[in-house]
Amino acid sequence: MSDTPDETVACLEDARGRQTPIRGFCSIGRAPSNQLTLASERVSRRHAIIQAQQENEFWLVDFGSRNGTYLNSRRITMPQRLQHGDRLTIGPFEFVFRLREFRTHDRTTNLSATMTLADIRQARCWLLVADIIGSTRLVQELSPDELPLVTGGWLSACQQTIEKHHGSVNQFFGDGFLAYWRDTATAHLQVAATMKAFRQMQEQARPGFRVVVHCGDVVIGGMSVSDEEHISGKEVHFVFRMEKLAGKLGEAGLLSRAAWERLSAVVEARPIGDHPLPGFETPFAMYSY
Repeated sequence: MSDTPDETVACLEDARGRQTPIRGFCSIGRAPSNQLTLASERVSRRHAIIQAQQENEFWLVDFGSRNGTYLNSRRITMPQRLQHGDRLTIGPFEFVFRLREFRTHDRTTNLSATMTLADIRQARCWLLVADIIGSTRLVQELSPDELPLVTGGWLSACQQTIEKHHGSVNQFFGDGFLAYWRDTATAHLQVAATMKAFRQMQEQARPGFRVVVHCGDVVIGGMSVSDEEHISGKEVHFVFRMEKLAGKLGEAGLLSRAAWERLSAVVEARPIGDHPLPGFETPFAMYSY
């Protein structure tokens, strides 16, 4: 832990006033490899993470820890967006989340300077969105103690699988996440391996979840709140619209045409026709896998 420098946007402050800066993400757990190491048997080795996703937007994710992560005295079961002044409890440790407030002029100046340094550019990427099917029903079916173990364990397993295959989780949201890979010569093989692992998870374990995959050009570059890359643009909106379509069609796995053309030699899929997506002009061919 250390004093938070002036340029740091967010930090965790412990009961003694010591502050741990959050730059991009802050992993929390008992293992020494975490950014914030908490020495207690009540803390899991890989307990939770705080991740920056947009300017001044930070999300708290529990990774299925046995003793849970508490936000304002309530155990979290899904990723939660943090607000300034939120209280976090992990095992015997308590923290306050601090988010620096910028004046409008300061924010504009800071963002402009950061965007200049961040090398904002277009890059072709693989995009994967996964989310839990029927998360509301899951809340009703599982006990309060069981629910965070199931949902957090799923998030942890998914992230580890993606990182094993050289991808990155870029955004968490209420009941899922967005991951991406830079489109290198072998990226499609890493994406296919991830899809295969996810299919095994879909067949063997709770919770049920859907996966959609797309490939396209995105705007990519450094965030103003961290050193993490941030991706945005039309193709990101496209893959999220695909996820909504998959839910409407009852498909557990969906590929865009752009993804299918690159994966057809290594992934089995079947065409399910052309479908409109809100915000896009023409219907798009989709493939179920």
